[in-house]
Amino acid sequence: MTKKISGTLEWAPISKNIQMGCDNGEKGGCLYCYARARALRFKQIPNREAWGHPVFNERHLNERPKKLKGRIFFPSAHDITPRNIDLVVPYLKRWLSVGNEFLIVSKPNIACVRRLCDELANYRDQILYRFTIGSMDDEALSFWDPGISGFGEREVCLQAAFDDGFKTSISSEPYLDSTIIDLVPRLAPYVTDAHWIGLMNGVKVRVNKDGWGLKEYARLMNLQSVQDETGVKMIYSVFHDNPKVKWKESIKKVLGLPVATEAGLDI
Repeated sequence: MTKKISGTLEWAPISKNIQMGCDNGEKGGCLYCYARARALRFKQIPNREAWGHPVFNERHLNERPKKLKGRIFFPSAHDITPRNIDLVVPYLKRWLSVGNEFLIVSKPNIACVRRLCDELANYRDQILYRFTIGSMDDEALSFWDPGISGFGEREVCLQAAFDDGFKTSISSEPYLDSTIIDLVPRLAPYVTDAHWIGLMNGVKVRVNKDGWGLKEYARLMNLQSVQDETGVKMIYSVFHDNPKVKWKESIKKVLGLPVATEAGLDI
């Protein structure tokens, strides 16, 4: 039986991380964080709050690098932040120096992106950046991604990486509202690879609604209105002929499109 590919495997067959937990979680973290939900499920952390107090994984940090088959997704379970950048840079250099290719994924911070571009300049051909930008609306971003960079900073990060000659791409998984219609063409001049679009998965399990009021539920209802079947079909109708736009498995399931069956290969 052929196994369908989803999640991080749609982008790369290998994932690497250097810590358990995410610095973004200190201010609540992304409300829909899949990595936190997974850590809770497998009892790797005692509660949601612990995710905001990450612990470095010494075994992973000290692992001897070797050439692996396929692009490496880094990081898949935390972000690159001012707090961990001093460990991220040498870690990436070690693994790049033996010939590996990396997909570097982040909700980007401009200081971190500029440092990465500076220090990894000799490995440009081995790196593809994928910055997560799900909306042009800072209010939407601050609700779903509290304490993380707004649209303007994320756009500047994309432009900086592009101007420095790196391969660039965007993840709008999840897209958060109807601004996706304007977001794709606005960022297109700085995207050399692809703009991925996907849904917010596992909302019932991953999003903690304790203490929510009308305002918060209104945000959720707005999200659901653009991610139902009608919303997905509308967005697909706008971008289905755009060669840079790629659809995550969550979108393909709604539309009845074929799903990738080999890690790292979209169809």
